[in-house]
Amino acid sequence: QPDRGYGLYLADEAAKRRTAMIYDVQDLTYRYPGGRTVVKNATFTLEKGEVLTILGPNGAGKSTLFNCLANIRRPTSGTVLLNGRNMTEMTVQEIAGVIGYVQQSHTPVFDYTVLHFVTMGRAAKVGIFSKPKDEDYQIALEALETLNIVHLADRPYTQISGGERQMTLIARALTQQPQAILLDEPTASLDFGRSTYVLELIQDMQTRGYSMIMTTHDPNHAILLGGKTAILDREGVLHVGYTKDIITEERLRNLYKSNLHLVDIPSLHRTACLSAGLR
Repeated sequence: QPDRGYGLYLADEAAKRRTAMIYDVQDLTYRYPGGRTVVKNATFTLEKGEVLTILGPNGAGKSTLFNCLANIRRPTSGTVLLNGRNMTEMTVQEIAGVIGYVQQSHTPVFDYTVLHFVTMGRAAKVGIFSKPKDEDYQIALEALETLNIVHLADRPYTQISGGERQMTLIARALTQQPQAILLDEPTASLDFGRSTYVLELIQDMQTRGYSMIMTTHDPNHAILLGGKTAILDREGVLHVGYTKDIITEERLRNLYKSNLHLVDIPSLHRTACLSAGLR
């Protein structure tokens, strides 16, 4: 007969795993109305404190998959569970209490100050029609300090650069104090120094228990972050696994149609993806 104590242990461990699971995505498929299917039966999980980097070429459907995870698009079929609940059955405020979303670009309309704009990220906590309190502004200021942009606090959001705007969007997501943060190509409009800082910030947020999902074109971002990587190929199939296992030269060459190599750099204790076509 099976040992009852061991059986209870397994049941307890399974319960803990379910509690720690932020995302449970099963057979997610997205098909454009009257058009092609860009994501086919995507399945993966993301637990508390895990990082998932989504790689794929232009037009593969990374942003579409990402938008399904952010509840901006509804999958054609399949389920997205957020903390064990079907996302389609959750209110916008409930979802915002769990995930913070940083879009790839944002066109400002009103001349809010950066501090005011970032404080809007507190809406899910204070209520849409409630007025932010001193505590909410303090949380927003701390987010600006974390991103080293507190000097922008009184500047109009419409009058800062694209890179500064991207950092402001990340700060606004931080003020939500979510469990998971979704970043859609967060380094696309940043210079090299700030791009590196954002990757370091993602690693730091992971150590604090946040779950992070990021889309990118650069395999080196996935290699640097480690954790899990999801590669969306040109046929819409999502290949998910631990980064060290899923990123191979063969897979990258097929994905990007380029002669890419994974090169060990002992002095930095890491691997880099480089093109053999560049001298």
